Amino acid sequence: MAVIDILIAEYQTLEAQELKVRVEGLGYRVVGLAHSSEDALSKIEALRPHLILMNILLQGKTDGIQTGSLIRDRHQMPIIYIIDSSSQETIRRAGSTGPYGYIFRPFDEKQIYATIETALQRHKLENQLHQSRQWLNTTLTSIGDGVIATDEHGFVRFINPIAMEQTGWNHSEALGKSIAEIFSLRTEGTHEVIDILGGRVEKKAFSGLLLSRDGKTLPVEANITSIQDAKGTAYGMVLISRDVTRQRENLEEIKRQANRAEALLQVAARMNSHLELEDVLSTICEITNRTIQASGTVVLLPGPQKDTFQNMAAISHDPALKAYHGVRFNVPLAILEAFLSPERPVVVIENIQDYSELPYFDMYRKTDIRTLAIAALFQGSRLAGALVSAFVQQPKNLLEDDMALLRGLADQASSAIENAELFEQIKSGRERQRKLAKSMVDVQETERRRLARELHDHLGQILTGLQFMLETAKNQAVDLQKSNLEEIQGSVSDIIREVREMSLDLRPSMLDDMGLVPTLLWHINRYTSQTGIHVNFQYEEYSQRIPLEIETAAYRIVQEALTNAARHAQVKEVFIGLVLQGDTLWVEVLDNGRGFDVKAEQEKPSTGLSGMRERAFLLGGYLLVESFLNQGTHIVAALPLTDHPLERRRHDRHSSAGG
Repeated sequence: MAVIDILIAEYQTLEAQELKVRVEGLGYRVVGLAHSSEDALSKIEALRPHLILMNILLQGKTDGIQTGSLIRDRHQMPIIYIIDSSSQETIRRAGSTGPYGYIFRPFDEKQIYATIETALQRHKLENQLHQSRQWLNTTLTSIGDGVIATDEHGFVRFINPIAMEQTGWNHSEALGKSIAEIFSLRTEGTHEVIDILGGRVEKKAFSGLLLSRDGKTLPVEANITSIQDAKGTAYGMVLISRDVTRQRENLEEIKRQANRAEALLQVAARMNSHLELEDVLSTICEITNRTIQASGTVVLLPGPQKDTFQNMAAISHDPALKAYHGVRFNVPLAILEAFLSPERPVVVIENIQDYSELPYFDMYRKTDIRTLAIAALFQGSRLAGALVSAFVQQPKNLLEDDMALLRGLADQASSAIENAELFEQIKSGRERQRKLAKSMVDVQETERRRLARELHDHLGQILTGLQFMLETAKNQAVDLQKSNLEEIQGSVSDIIREVREMSLDLRPSMLDDMGLVPTLLWHINRYTSQTGIHVNFQYEEYSQRIPLEIETAAYRIVQEALTNAARHAQVKEVFIGLVLQGDTLWVEVLDNGRGFDVKAEQEKPSTGLSGMRERAFLLGGYLLVESFLNQGTHIVAALPLTDHPLERRRHDRHSSAGG
């Protein structure tokens, strides 16, 4: 046990000596005697005692009470006052300095010991509580979301820097104000006020526009959770808000990339299913208009006259441009060669009204065309045509992605012009598109992995450390304090569980560390405990890890299939099979539940089924679904372990995982 150092501040020498003897007799060490306030302050600086015993009537420039106030402000050391029969006013003054107890004359060793031990324990607990508060405050201050905490009446008690930035309110101004005043949320469409406190608040989620103090709006997602004790009595709320501006920008970028990939896939699909050049070119024009939001698009190909190009296909929804449908325009080859070359296959003329020397300038003025985007159609190094998109009324600033898409569409059009010997180039183009879409899925999985590890490793460790500190404090606390600490521990445990569930839902780390089979076994146990549905999992052991992207796709397909079974199938058991045959991983999911209309499900714009198909397709595999009403659903996914895509075919039962 560490020795406790005590400083005695007593102006009466005999009294000081007597107290020193008694204190040392109790096992403490008296490191010094001070006879005045100045002497006490000096020795505190030099000796740094653990505890101070001080006469409330200590002499000097300041009395004991004033000296105690100075010690509290400068050193935060525990003080026990030595008193005789002081008046109530004197004791009231002493109480303002936060004393840890009083020792009365005549001295009694039992009273001295009890008072010192109580003071030391109280000081230790207060230090631990202060550290816990600092941990919690630092955690809430440093996280990337806005955090606002209120009392049971909805008045702000805490606001972190991110929330201050989002709302425009600083900490001192926000304290004591209603959260409805600080956090003013509006609907995005009508800008109506969203009542975040309406009804009984236990846990609610909101999304909308946050109106800051300076009148600016910010798209946010917010969750508000009631802080309750074990009996369900609410004594506050916590609101978490996240700025989703960057998230929406990323989603828009993903949509644009997806549209680009979809556009190229549609063109390639049409070219595979139709050999009519007119149909293919019309499709290219329509898709180009929709994807880069052009007013109209034409395809120029060699015309009947030498060294001229003619519009062979045109699509537009602009009334002024539609008036020219069917009209043939001849464009000299020299004009296109002045703009296009193999090194410069796409050019954007931002304000065509400045080029009066170009052919058909009067038509540009009449239809109010402002911008032209021109993409070359090459056969080898020879300019064989052009894809031209027009933008009316206002100049258009095309992004690099739009120009890349336009070039891709032009390349597809060039392929349509070439004969059958160039058909293999179309397949390679589709493969590049598949890899582009696959890379977006990889980026999403990488980000989910990073977020899951951040939640588990960083925030999880901080909360676990806080839990240990609370347990230590609870073990040393008295009954009332122990009860309060247990309530805090319960809240922290709930947070730890929620953080862990969030991390697991994003991406289980064991998928990266241990592989597919252990992760599926863990997921199946978790699934059964949550849903009560038994899973019959049949699999074959394999000695080496398969590629991580294949494991990820297989895990996501099984995860989505089990989720659908729990939501819709109304079954008590699901079969899952996993077999590695040659260079193909087969995944099979079978249930005898309600079933569904596969064709109707495929017509929906976005479903879990389409997501499973897309994952298989992006890896060069395929996914087959058979389902009959009131008979069940059968899903089979084939995932290649090589870079060679599988042919989508009807397989026999011996190829499936369960066969």
